[in-house]
Amino acid sequence: MLPLKSLKYWAETMLAPRALLQRKYEAFKILLEYDSQALDLVADLEELFYGRNLSDRMQANCLQIQMSQTVYGMIGELQEMHPRKFTDLLTEFKRIDLKVRNAVALPVVDSGPPYTVPLAAAGECPDLAGGKGANLGRVHSLGHVEALPGFVVTANAFQAYLDHNNLREAVNKRLCRMEVGNVRLLSSLTLELQELFLAGEVPPGVIAEVERGLVTYLDGTGRLAVRSSAMAEDSEISFAGQYASELDVHPDDVLEAYKRVLAGKYCPRAVSYRITNGLTDNDTAMAVLIVPMIDACSSGVVYSLDPDCLSRDSVGVYGVSGLGASLVDGSVVPVKGSLYRGKEPRLVSECAFDRAALPDEQMLIQLAKCALKLEEQFGCPQDMEWAVDHDGQYHILQTRPLQQEVAGQVGEIAPIAAMPLIEGLERAAGGAGCGKVYFARSGEEIARIPEGAIVVTPALKPSLLTFSAKMNGVLSAAGSRASHFGSVAREMGIPVLVGDVLDRFEPGQLITVDGTAGAVYDGCVEGVLTRSCSDSQVSQRILDLYKGMVPSMVHLNLVDPHAENFSPSGCESMHDLVRYCHEMAVQEMFSLVDKRGLGMGSSKRLATSLPLVVYLMDLERGLVSGAEQKKEVQSDDIKSFPMQVFWKGLSDKRVAWPEKMTHVDWEEFDRMSAGIFNKDSKLLASYGLLAEDYMHLLVRFGYHFSEVDSLCGPVPGHNYIKFRFKGGGAGFDNRVLRLEFIGKALEHYGFETEIRGDMLLAFSSRLDSKDTANQLAVLGYLMAATRMMDMRLESSGQVKAELAKFISAAEGIDV
Repeated sequence: MLPLKSLKYWAETMLAPRALLQRKYEAFKILLEYDSQALDLVADLEELFYGRNLSDRMQANCLQIQMSQTVYGMIGELQEMHPRKFTDLLTEFKRIDLKVRNAVALPVVDSGPPYTVPLAAAGECPDLAGGKGANLGRVHSLGHVEALPGFVVTANAFQAYLDHNNLREAVNKRLCRMEVGNVRLLSSLTLELQELFLAGEVPPGVIAEVERGLVTYLDGTGRLAVRSSAMAEDSEISFAGQYASELDVHPDDVLEAYKRVLAGKYCPRAVSYRITNGLTDNDTAMAVLIVPMIDACSSGVVYSLDPDCLSRDSVGVYGVSGLGASLVDGSVVPVKGSLYRGKEPRLVSECAFDRAALPDEQMLIQLAKCALKLEEQFGCPQDMEWAVDHDGQYHILQTRPLQQEVAGQVGEIAPIAAMPLIEGLERAAGGAGCGKVYFARSGEEIARIPEGAIVVTPALKPSLLTFSAKMNGVLSAAGSRASHFGSVAREMGIPVLVGDVLDRFEPGQLITVDGTAGAVYDGCVEGVLTRSCSDSQVSQRILDLYKGMVPSMVHLNLVDPHAENFSPSGCESMHDLVRYCHEMAVQEMFSLVDKRGLGMGSSKRLATSLPLVVYLMDLERGLVSGAEQKKEVQSDDIKSFPMQVFWKGLSDKRVAWPEKMTHVDWEEFDRMSAGIFNKDSKLLASYGLLAEDYMHLLVRFGYHFSEVDSLCGPVPGHNYIKFRFKGGGAGFDNRVLRLEFIGKALEHYGFETEIRGDMLLAFSSRLDSKDTANQLAVLGYLMAATRMMDMRLESSGQVKAELAKFISAAEGIDV
């Protein structure tokens, strides 16, 4: 396919250059759309990876698919712009895409037998029996006669249920959209999943094993308890009260009860709890415990290390009359008995208890002994659920690690008493930071950012990336969470806010940036910084869940377009590919037409009072309707918005133009014509390619030329200005002084600049249309004001004086 594209590109270059220009422009516009989508996806992925958006793990897979499709589309459009130049980019994409797909791939699940295991053996197979079943299996194997008989319907049976009812796609589709913070959506999606499970059928293989288990491990006639035993349940993450249990179930109804327990896996609170703890849906595959129903006279829990005891030397026994459901769901106040820990536990002397709700003293001691023995055998304090039947026999219903409070845990943080200097700013990256204000408008100022500064800048420029480690926060007049800098800031925990900030602070002023609330405070506000510290302690499990995806998906390695690694082979992530494609596309547009004006044959001459010969070609609604019928067009015929504002600056009436001197390419004129070549020739003239929101203009001023390429439309992420200035009729030192002046002027207005010999390059991007238009107008005015400046500049002192005059005059340009 690519050789055919290359052949077509060569043919158009030679035979149909205008068609080539049109096609490049159309591909460029599509690429910019892909670029916006890709950066939004990067931002969404980072919110997920760093725990700012608590969503199901499946969302990473869905976003990865979108990301790969979007980047592939960008590469296709870049190759459309120049098929011969980016032939190796697709190979690098495939390399990175393979890494990404491997990073997001979920483990293969097993949906084959066994579908049941006896409870006595469940401790040996936790991957089948789930947390609750495995723990009770260990209780059996440790010789506790109080353990219940029964069996477990395995996690493999859950997977078989999904396959048998073709539910995987439906489940994954809904998991992709689940977010803990969107309660209404979470409730709706989980209800849909529960309905799907309840409408399903238990696979025949599972039915057969369940029926055999009822006869083999139970008497097959008594009432049953059908209880959840999810894979991560009753572990260091307790899932206490999250899942459903079905009590007093008749053996004939056990399969329907089994389905209800499976459906309970998707109740909103359980899903929210799972996501918050960094677990995937497969991490909590649902095994189900089937045990006899105990006709309890009293029941409750034992804490082998009572959390209520400050001295940490007692066992706590909590109980209620009858079944313990009302205890664990918090609907009643239990009775408590406290016993001193030790080989022979004894009641605390002042402890009194209701004998109707708790067993007698000897039974309390037995329960305490059992809990302490389990603590020793399991290697950590235990939370043991018990029941005493009407024959006076106690039973262990479940046991799990006791969830203990961390000593020194930070309590609830008081509201912020300080009044913000500014609030309501857009949040590009969360967190908080305190430091002194430093204004970074120019490339030179960016290079001097001090350690620990709060940087105030006109835009989130890519050049800030190099010095991001020095910043405690960033306040920008323009930009968004979708910017490359916003991405890196989120990764590094640097708060970034966007809004009206440029004229609100003094250099050196000490302020606090609250990236969570979108506010700025005077001084260092401890409450904000403490709250940020607490908020930033994201569950390590969440960070671990995604850490393998970050390098190949969102980490940005290509931060400097001039670095040696800024190449297809230097790309290590999807984010790198996005950055590379965008930069190369802009460069392609910047070099759209060479100095010969190739492809400008159907252009129209612009009638102007300025001593310039300018030809314009309409790419797409760059000129008003009907202009194509005219031999010459007027400035009023220009519909291209960037060209309108640029021309307004270039033709500003405060700039005096010589009436008799026509500005063409005098160097080319001298070389080619020896004084007899027509000065109106397109080979010597200035020219422009126009669309409604795009301009590419090469202006020839005597012995120097200027080139402007810009897109200025409603989407800030698409907007940019690229400018090149080269040459002059004066000596080299004088030309360098003029470049110094132009560079400082452009940096003052937010451009990044670079000088190479007697050539200056300037760039600005991702500002809104108003700010981009202001820059274009200033650039036009600057080009008019400096066209002969190299002839009169003799020192850097002159440059400084001229710069002050220019800035003062440029403030009067009305866009």
